[in-house]
Amino acid sequence: MSTHTILVPYDSGHRNARMGRGPLQFSKSGAADRLRANGHEVVESVVEVETAFPTEIGTSFALYRGLSEQVWAAVTGGSFPLVLAGNCGSALGTVSGARAATPNDPSDIGVIWLDAHADFNTPESTPSGFLDGMALAVLTGRCWHALTASIPGFRPVSDAHVVLVGARHIDPAEEESLATSRMMRVDAADVQGKGAQAALDGTFTKLARYVSRVYLHIDLDVHERDDARANQYAVPGGLSPQTVRDLVRVVAERFSIVAAALTSYDPSVDDRMLNVGLALLEVIADHANG
Repeated sequence: MSTHTILVPYDSGHRNARMGRGPLQFSKSGAADRLRANGHEVVESVVEVETAFPTEIGTSFALYRGLSEQVWAAVTGGSFPLVLAGNCGSALGTVSGARAATPNDPSDIGVIWLDAHADFNTPESTPSGFLDGMALAVLTGRCWHALTASIPGFRPVSDAHVVLVGARHIDPAEEESLATSRMMRVDAADVQGKGAQAALDGTFTKLARYVSRVYLHIDLDVHERDDARANQYAVPGGLSPQTVRDLVRVVAERFSIVAAALTSYDPSVDDRMLNVGLALLEVIADHANG
């Protein structure tokens, strides 16, 4: 299967700023050529939005709509969509596009979400107003209903079909919402201490009761920041690069990965994350079986 790398070089609606620089840095550093060297046929494209006055919310949802269309085109064309995005909200476009491309598939798409944060705030609970801190709440249908309805193929993902891995910096309101949800959670300390296979086996067995296909979302700040710091929001207590790569292999053994994403890399923060991310891209492309 060919790989279609889709770049979304925006952070909070602004192009090539802060974490929006990450996708372009991966591309300039030869991400596609590394995959080709491993025997993959690679097509690369960029999601753009034309606006004279970028806004965090409006521009972001325009990007999600454009991303949904590109993911749909990749899947229907027989390619694996591998998204490189500034923000985690890109998951809305990726999951929607993958669903739209397979309308007759009776199985739903689950979500395996690696992140230092829960991204489970809503406009009513957020202490920062950062749209990206709401990404998983939006994906599971908790807020922004009118705008998500504008994304081709969008419908909420059931909480029971989501596994949150590595989250360790969670706001009190998020913790309350998570406690009343059916989302499955796996602590970073368990994965790092026991290894990906042992720590995730039981949870993945539960997830497999509901879905056979998954979207794999990796916010790069799931990594331990002393190993490689992805962005200004990185916190201690994360996963080593090797553990994250092992986790990808474990996911691929249990599920069909229909799409994947690396997000939230700010090249100005830590040079080490570039090679960590490039190596991770290779592992994903090698093991994706959607």
